[in-house]
Amino acid sequence: MKSKYLNQPYPIGGNQWKTAILVSFYISLFMYFFQPFGLAAFKSEYRSYYEIGYGLVTFMVLSFDLNLTPLVFKSIFKSSTWTVLKQIIWQMWIIFTIGVFNFLYSASFLGFTNYFKAFFIFQFFTLLVGIFPVVLVTIINQNRLLAKNLKMANDCNNDLPQREQQPNDEKICISSENSKNNFEIQSSNLLYITSFGNYIQAYYLSNGELKKIVLRNTLKQTEDQLKVVHCMIKCHRAFLVNKNKIVQVKGNSQGLRLELEGTDDEIPVSRALSKSLMQVING
Repeated sequence: MKSKYLNQPYPIGGNQWKTAILVSFYISLFMYFFQPFGLAAFKSEYRSYYEIGYGLVTFMVLSFDLNLTPLVFKSIFKSSTWTVLKQIIWQMWIIFTIGVFNFLYSASFLGFTNYFKAFFIFQFFTLLVGIFPVVLVTIINQNRLLAKNLKMANDCNNDLPQREQQPNDEKICISSENSKNNFEIQSSNLLYITSFGNYIQAYYLSNGELKKIVLRNTLKQTEDQLKVVHCMIKCHRAFLVNKNKIVQVKGNSQGLRLELEGTDDEIPVSRALSKSLMQVING
């Protein structure tokens, strides 16, 4: 049961700079008021500046961990495979790295007599203090997001059968960036469009078989071309979807996903666009 819960999906990302600033400010205040690890015995007219320095060190470590590490290890930091367990391990790694560099910073002016013993004590208490709030916040956040997104998915699914059963079949024309290739199709056969770099992939049905075509175009340019097509909506920064092909909306703590007619692919819905999607479906 525990293993199943730890493997539940968990959202990754968010406002990383805001997190770095808030945590760094908290560390500075904590060190200033509680003065752990021998800081209270440190006598200097510049002690307040040294205490503020903990916040600056924390900010630099967090900036690296939250913004650069996911770019270097892209294969690990995939939103589709991110889980509760990975989130907890990642948060504990962040706490560990903060502890390492704040220890090195402390050693530069506190002068520990037993360097390795001090490092062990420093890290032990850092992780001990950090693990409880990390696990608690992760569990609370996962349950909150799961309940919220399941409700949104359920509301959308309740309205799906009420939609028009035979929507207008519109003719769709998508031209490539260089206008050398055009793709024409009836809206009743187009499922979704996704982007990768300067290209798009349009997935469609032909005689009941799923096919795709690649065109040199950006999703923004394609979206502009399809403004007059009422059935195509943007549900994610990398996806346009035919709203008339949605058969089910699924929800987990990461957000909403769309199940479409004619394909096993599930289309992600970004948090920023989930409300507009609900309005389209409910409308």
